[in-house]
Amino acid sequence: SFLKQHHDEEAICKSFRDINELIKDMLELKKKNATVETELKEMHNRYSQLSVQFAEVEGERQKLVMTLKNIRTTRKA
Repeated sequence: SFLKQHHDEEAICKSFRDINELIKDMLELKKKNATVETELKEMHNRYSQLSVQFAEVEGERQKLVMTLKNIRTTRKA
């Protein structure tokens, strides 16, 4: 009976250690997840900024192409 009780207590202690270990792992994963989410938001913001800049540059490029075409047309006439 003493040995069984001792074994049961050991098993319970091991279970608690395992549960604590799982909780620690889960908290660590939550922290990593939060970090990755923050990085993802920053990357999304950067992508949005670059998209706007690209649209502006593309608009300027198209204006220059039209200006160049107009100059060439004027020279031919």
